[in-house]
Amino acid sequence: MAGSLSTLLTDFRRRYKVPGAAAGLLTKEGSLSAAFVGTTTRGGSTPISETELWHIGSCAKSMTAALYARLVERGDASWKAPLAGLLGEHNSASGWNTISVDDVLRHKGGVRPNMSVASMNAALRSALPVVDQRRELAHATLQKPPRNPGQTRYSNLGYTLVGTAIERICGTTFEEALGTHVLEPLGIRSSGFGAPPRPSGHRGRLALGGTHVGRGRPVPPSNPRSDNPPIMSPAGRLHLDIHDWAKFHLVFLNRGGDFLNPSSIEHLTSVPPGHGANQGMGWAPGPPKSNIALGQQGSNTMWIATALINRDYTKTALVVCNDGRTRLIPGSGRLAMSLLEI
Repeated sequence: MAGSLSTLLTDFRRRYKVPGAAAGLLTKEGSLSAAFVGTTTRGGSTPISETELWHIGSCAKSMTAALYARLVERGDASWKAPLAGLLGEHNSASGWNTISVDDVLRHKGGVRPNMSVASMNAALRSALPVVDQRRELAHATLQKPPRNPGQTRYSNLGYTLVGTAIERICGTTFEEALGTHVLEPLGIRSSGFGAPPRPSGHRGRLALGGTHVGRGRPVPPSNPRSDNPPIMSPAGRLHLDIHDWAKFHLVFLNRGGDFLNPSSIEHLTSVPPGHGANQGMGWAPGPPKSNIALGQQGSNTMWIATALINRDYTKTALVVCNDGRTRLIPGSGRLAMSLLEI
């Protein structure tokens, strides 16, 4: 099995010319077969090791949602709670009082997709504590009415707002709450926020209307633009090694295990009918005639991460690489599908 996995990963690296990559095949019994190829920087000589830390981008949204599910199970939160009330925004614009956390985590809450470029740049320079930044962002967002609530509209900003609500519920930062309620109980110890110390991420050489093309240079983790600003951590700024990432996915292979109730897993992964509905809470359903039950992909434009669960919930394929070119999103998806056939 490991040889086949290694061959597929080597072929992927050769075809797409990524600096480094890792892949894993996880069984519901908890066995992880993994392979690692390439170097920590494009053109470098330091080989990728099994302890490398990988940025998983928006794949971390499923962790934010799982954190909220844990709070619901404890009786500290509710899926149907109005987001405005949880944020303490009782004088918000018309429409927000009927938008629930459930709506926002399913990308159906009418929240615009992202912070403005100016706001993101300001957040990178801000000296305010990140909790205060998120509170100000939530206030500013809810001063304008939601746009087309009920219609699916993928929103990083929505997850950032839910992270702010979690901070108010837990009385601590989102980052600390994620550690207390998700990472530590699962034995995940390699994680951190922002670009990992190594390997380096690589942005495409050119950005053409949101499409990143061309093999670019490494972006040092010391560069403030090596990741999105810390205010966006609830939407996806987590890094960890592939072994720890597998620990989180084992929860879903085992329908919650001893971490979440099966009903919570169903709630997190199901896609209710609606306008353009195609998103669970950090998860998307696989194509109807495929062997894929659930999938997720993430990128901060310098990394790509993909995870696919097969139809009978016996295996998960994990793929990560330190290259953010847009073509690697479908490319890593195809590799993950091949891994599930091993």
